[in-house]
Amino acid sequence: MNQIFKDIRTYFMIILAGILGWILYLFNKYPILSFKYMLIMIIIFLALVVILALSQYKAKSKKIKIAGKTVIILLCVLVIPVNYIFDKTMNALVQTENRIETDTVSVIVKKNSSYQYTQDLKGKVYSVLAADDGLVDKTIKKIQRENKENIKPKIYSGIVTLVNALYCNDVDCIIINESYRSVIEENYPSFSDDTKVIYSKQYISEMEAPENKDVTKDTFSVYVSGIDTYGAITTKSRSDVNIIITVNPTTKKVLLTSIPRDYYIPFNILDGQKDKLTHSGLYGITETMADVAAYFNINIDYYVRVNFDSLIKIVDTIGGIEVQNPQAFGNFKAGTISLNGQEALTFSRERYAFEDGDKERGRNQMRVITGIINKVLSPTILNSYDSLLETLNSSFQTNISETQMISLVRMQIEDMSTWDIQQTSVDGSGATLYSPIYGDDLYMMVPDDESVKTAKARIEELY
Repeated sequence: MNQIFKDIRTYFMIILAGILGWILYLFNKYPILSFKYMLIMIIIFLALVVILALSQYKAKSKKIKIAGKTVIILLCVLVIPVNYIFDKTMNALVQTENRIETDTVSVIVKKNSSYQYTQDLKGKVYSVLAADDGLVDKTIKKIQRENKENIKPKIYSGIVTLVNALYCNDVDCIIINESYRSVIEENYPSFSDDTKVIYSKQYISEMEAPENKDVTKDTFSVYVSGIDTYGAITTKSRSDVNIIITVNPTTKKVLLTSIPRDYYIPFNILDGQKDKLTHSGLYGITETMADVAAYFNINIDYYVRVNFDSLIKIVDTIGGIEVQNPQAFGNFKAGTISLNGQEALTFSRERYAFEDGDKERGRNQMRVITGIINKVLSPTILNSYDSLLETLNSSFQTNISETQMISLVRMQIEDMSTWDIQQTSVDGSGATLYSPIYGDDLYMMVPDDESVKTAKARIEELY
């Protein structure tokens, strides 16, 4: 026995057995294989270990021993990186589940005012928006407790009238969710320079878990929301990309339905008043999903949320993408063009250069998504695989559970079916209409009822 352990072959056999055991552990941790395939794998691994052991300790032929030793060494060298890549890939995949949303409520005053703290505002005039998700009121109650003051803020119907009141000195401060800042700065570009935050409170909330559907058998819909902000993916912001992905796992059909950001639809938080779809993102992904689901009279089960940083990081990490551009605009020529991260963002956000406006922008967003998929599926992705996995961890937010993701992977491995992916979009006509959230008239896209009816019918076909 001592002689055996002095033999280097023994140590290679121990290493190999350990590696194979680690593989089995990973497949148990991430059960992407059914019991049948796991059993087959275990039998193969056991048989392999036995055969290699016999080749080293029982075989009399020198050639067999050399061949066996070579196989052992090759397996040790090759299987270790495979283990590493598999573990890292699955870990990155399951970590995208995130049901956290972040809000920051701020007390804002004019920059040239003498106010430095909320205590300085005692007896002064506060102001808030009528359309509030409750966090502003929660912040006011906190300030009241801290300052022992009863605050009765002025209520304004829209963000423009609220900010105007501050600029015109009708109020001393405004209390808003920071998600509104990007909207404010479209009308007041110098707002951040003209004002200062003297108090802020951050709120972190966890959204409800969705129904635990069997995504390998039941048709489901995923709402893809691209928010117009940089930084943390959990931050609430306007939803500039709006795509419903409907998946029928039985028929292997997928339908992508693009909705223009300016679509004029009823909002739950506004008690049925209409506003442009992108503004729903100011109240979180659940508001956007609920508004769209109600308007189309469909079920939306899950969401995927990305932001500007997500797109830029992903495209740059994979070394850029190629897209088919049907018409020249800006700095983009017609035909096959190469895009880096920032260019991909610019390409997917442009709408004013097109006769179809938002509709063509939706198509370009689909083209960018296609370009990313094609690049990820190409052999060149191996050059940036590790970086891509690290990027994925911080670039996506979804409420699809780890179990459901693994189930989808397992289903695809078992049947290796091809998917029929189709695209559609809804249409409308431009008009200048009142935005309750903005507090003034804005460009809207009035939905075309027939296109909505057609899109709804195509979605229902997958159920």
